[in-house]
Amino acid sequence: MTYSAPLSIVIVEDNLDLAQTVQAFLSLEPGLSVQGVAHEVRGFQDLVRQHLPDLALIDIGLDTPRSGLDLLVWLRKEFPIVKPVIMTVNQGDVLEAYNLGARGYVLKTGLEILAPTLLEVSRGKLIIPPEVGELFLTQVAASDALWKKSVELERFSEREKEILRHLRAGLRREDIGDRLGISFFTVRRHIQNMLEKTGEPSLRSILDKFGEVLGA
Repeated sequence: MTYSAPLSIVIVEDNLDLAQTVQAFLSLEPGLSVQGVAHEVRGFQDLVRQHLPDLALIDIGLDTPRSGLDLLVWLRKEFPIVKPVIMTVNQGDVLEAYNLGARGYVLKTGLEILAPTLLEVSRGKLIIPPEVGELFLTQVAASDALWKKSVELERFSEREKEILRHLRAGLRREDIGDRLGISFFTVRRHIQNMLEKTGEPSLRSILDKFGEVLGA
């Protein structure tokens, strides 16, 4: 009779009490073996190099609010064989986490699904738990809407986008003309062109619509 070795896991979680609880909880699962627990980025990276685990359980908010997401990028580049699962209270980064290589996303309010998720991920599955699925779809829709705005923004000339950025920053039309070396009337003509291109009723509605995709 042959026996398969348990799946190896390393964990990074900055809440020490929770980390210990999760480690103890996973140790009860015969198919899983926690090789080490880190509480910050460098410690986690050292554990991965040392153990080359099958799975990595990653909190998002570590040294910085995005540390866990950065670790997904690092794993995909340096250790693509390691399958990462996010464990977090953060509900705002579901889509980005999956885009960066996460194979599962477990909220800390639903840790009862943690072990089954890890086991399914180890079998090559991409797991989106039910409580995460609605967040995922909402963020997909928001991302799609943002992309459509970015595409629509490309109807504007570079000069028009430049004027919009200055308007968003609170500059008056006269000041924009002085800064760009054009007349007030030219600024006004560009604004009129943008209104005609978009069908928006006012300059304010254009700024509200495109402000988040204008860039710096």
